[in-house]
Amino acid sequence: MNPPIIKTEQLCKTYRQYNKLRHVLFNISFEIYSGEIIHLTGNNGSGKSTLLRILSRMTTPTSGKITGYGKLTALLETRTGFHPELTGLENISLFGAILGMRKKEIISYIDAIISFSGLENDIFSPVKRYSSGMQARLALSAACHYPFDILILDELLATADQDFELQCLEKFKSLSKEQNKTIILTGHDSSELPICNRRLLLCNGKLE
Repeated sequence: MNPPIIKTEQLCKTYRQYNKLRHVLFNISFEIYSGEIIHLTGNNGSGKSTLLRILSRMTTPTSGKITGYGKLTALLETRTGFHPELTGLENISLFGAILGMRKKEIISYIDAIISFSGLENDIFSPVKRYSSGMQARLALSAACHYPFDILILDELLATADQDFELQCLEKFKSLSKEQNKTIILTGHDSSELPICNRRLLLCNGKLE
């Protein structure tokens, strides 16, 4: 078997709050392999958001080790990488630039992103005029078309309409099977998403 694309070993995270220590994650260990679609679930306060920030390299664990390989894209909220005063089209380019892509490379993906999003009639309007569902369409379309090895999405599917959610799930399944991409989807629902290979359940900072 190939080595894991993400591996965590005994991850712990502790915050100091009002001169007291708040323990958020306890000894989290797991491995994720290329081509897997993982459903990470947990109720509010389970430590899920903290774990996502560690996986996305936005914060570091208090103890333990995380190793990862390949290009990672993380959307932990709808507006990640977007500017409300810019148009949808301008934000597509901005998001690509944040990912480190060159202008010529960004241009090669724009038509596919706009078509997938279904926002052709609104692409020249400022994002501040978009509904939350339209913002989710734009963000998800850009994220799943620009190159990545690992894609982390935090509950964004829940803000999109049902038809677009199904469209995204089909896209994720295709990226996993045909291009060996790794995708981590998160949410509160403890049920297994049909396209996912495995479910990781966090409860009170521990992996169940």
